[in-house]
Amino acid sequence: MKNLNYFIALTLSTLLLSSCGSDKDSPIPDNNPVIFQASIGNITRASGTSWDSGDAIGIYALNAGETFPSGVYNSKNNIKYTTTGDGTFTAQSNAISFPDEGQLSFVAYYPYTDPINNYSYSINVSNQSDPTAIDLLYSNNATSLGKTTSAVSLQFKHMLSMMSLNISIGNGISSLDGMTASIKDLKTSGTLNLADGTISAGTTTESITPVLSGTTNAKTLTAIVLPKQDFKNATVSITLNGKTYEWKPESQELDPSKKYTYSLQLNSSGLTAIQPSATIVDWEAGNTGSGTTVLTPIEQPKFTTDKTTVALPASGSLTDNIALTTQTDQAWTTSSDQSWLSVTANGTGSGNITLTAEENTATTSRTATVTITPTGSTTLSPITITVTQEAASSTPPATPGLLFPGSDFENWTTFTGALNSYGLKDAEQSTDGGRNSSSALHINVTPSSNDYVFTALVPSNFSAAGKTKIIFYIKGTADGKSLSMNVYQNDNNSSGYVMFNLSDCSGDATIQSSGTNSYTGSINTNGNWVKITLNIADIASNISTTAGNNLFALKVGKTAAYDLYVDDLTIE
Repeated sequence: MKNLNYFIALTLSTLLLSSCGSDKDSPIPDNNPVIFQASIGNITRASGTSWDSGDAIGIYALNAGETFPSGVYNSKNNIKYTTTGDGTFTAQSNAISFPDEGQLSFVAYYPYTDPINNYSYSINVSNQSDPTAIDLLYSNNATSLGKTTSAVSLQFKHMLSMMSLNISIGNGISSLDGMTASIKDLKTSGTLNLADGTISAGTTTESITPVLSGTTNAKTLTAIVLPKQDFKNATVSITLNGKTYEWKPESQELDPSKKYTYSLQLNSSGLTAIQPSATIVDWEAGNTGSGTTVLTPIEQPKFTTDKTTVALPASGSLTDNIALTTQTDQAWTTSSDQSWLSVTANGTGSGNITLTAEENTATTSRTATVTITPTGSTTLSPITITVTQEAASSTPPATPGLLFPGSDFENWTTFTGALNSYGLKDAEQSTDGGRNSSSALHINVTPSSNDYVFTALVPSNFSAAGKTKIIFYIKGTADGKSLSMNVYQNDNNSSGYVMFNLSDCSGDATIQSSGTNSYTGSINTNGNWVKITLNIADIASNISTTAGNNLFALKVGKTAAYDLYVDDLTIE
């Protein structure tokens, strides 16, 4: 059954026959068979609004007020009922009948499987190719019913969680065609206790491939996932044009019957979480069969931006873009409270808002506030963007030959001030661990995931023209993983950045560019400083020169023990 949001009403019709009373626990001949009529309301389904031929449910009959296993009535365990697609469900054998005396309760589930051991339904969502095959439904609402009951409604609900990731294009990306994706490090197995409807997560952790749909400019990734786990443990990996983007969600406990929606944007420089916190709605809708329609709550209108702060240099590249996400018919206006900063005047629907500053010739920095106001809305609030522009002398000049200010790690404040907003991770300054007893960067950690140690920004008046190599020095060990580096390219180059992988290293090494980040290999310099050279001769003309954009990133691999010193990053 290829639907993801529905309630199912099952109508039980009985033929009333005159007979003598009988003991409820003694075998009952099938002379009063139950006919199940299954109808589907006016709902959204992946394959329409009717059952598919061959759809099957499993039904248990219990003596009213009793539980598994002793309460099972007349061996009516996991009775299979199927349909030809017309809504009529029939049992091929061992059909359920009401007793002449006493009452029954019913437990049902979809999709049917056999055998079921100890009333525990095994769950496995690792294969997402057919969502209906793993969309587990459960019903235990029909209780204490007897042969005078003309209709029995079994109301099903989703027992798993739905994950939906809306992907849009950003700067430097012209198309999402050819995109692939995976969600890694989620638990994919578990069990449903048919006695009480509780879910228990297993221990198996696998990578799943979500279902991909959409257009050239916008894609949606959907996956049915196991509840009772924290989504922050997962990693969303997206590959486009040979480049891989990764995103780790914020902490979010997954509940049964809930749908979690996130919005992400791919840019040439990376992946941006436009909506980092989930929108959560009930993953249930449809007709219960009794005329009552259950509607999914309407999602609140969106009016969000990808950032609320902007930092601009004193001179050079004096523009930046703000990505606004809202409804297609929502109009908005913008304003700046400072004359030195201009901003896109107005617009309708989602789009980029361009900020343009004048050169700052003063020796002090300055700040402006940009306000984005929704027009005619009583539920949406204006958004304010704080824009800071550096003073004319606030950026320390780079030492000749250094890749960026502070890349010899002697002035720690200068180094950390040259990094992007994510700052420094998994490393610290060593004041005497560098070459010739100078300062160095010390990586002394076992990362739980593939991490950026730092990403340095393009300094003012930077140019790689005529350069052929980036050089740095390392000393120490990395057990089971190596280093990976990104060199970022100009904004008009859709490839975003070029990757370099060190692999195994025990001495001086010259590295060529690679198509992906890889951390394979180990490092052991045997206590010596070794020289690492990145060959940039073929890409130097495309290396980013826009001050404030990403320039160079150093990355480490997960679950490896690093005790590594890095010193003197230069460009020659």
